[in-house]
Amino acid sequence: MATKRRNLFLYLTLVCFFCLIAIFIVDGYMGIYDTIHITAGEREQEIEPDVWLRQDRFWSAGVNWGEKAFFRYELANRQFSSYTADIEVSVWRMQEKLLDVLSQPIVVAPFDEGQLEWVIDTTELLPEDIPPEQSYEYTVLIKRGEIERNIIVYINPTPYLPKPAPVPPR
Repeated sequence: MATKRRNLFLYLTLVCFFCLIAIFIVDGYMGIYDTIHITAGEREQEIEPDVWLRQDRFWSAGVNWGEKAFFRYELANRQFSSYTADIEVSVWRMQEKLLDVLSQPIVVAPFDEGQLEWVIDTTELLPEDIPPEQSYEYTVLIKRGEIERNIIVYINPTPYLPKPAPVPPR
């Protein structure tokens, strides 16, 4: 009888240990994770899912004057069911919407990944009457259901202004 009781505590200890391991796996691995890749010029920035857990909840990226910024939004579904969401991307400045970039549903199968891509051209955003040595900031707002991701796009001024061509003598 004493050996049965001793084995019972061993089995209960093992069950508790495996339950703790299962909790860590489910809590740390399961869920929906989004990653954003921004490519501007020769620089690629990756915004990983854990960035959004911090208090500031925004990210900044720099783009040179007149260039394009290429965005890739990846959703990793680590759940046993498929995930469906409507993705809306827009560009804002001073709490005013300037441009709707993307509005598209996405369906991601269980334990699979899905991605969306779009391009933001800085020449479409910048006013025509500003000098090229002035910088601008815009907010790219990515909405996935109730979740919002804010990315501040900083448009760098032109570092070297083009010199006017000399007038040939007559």
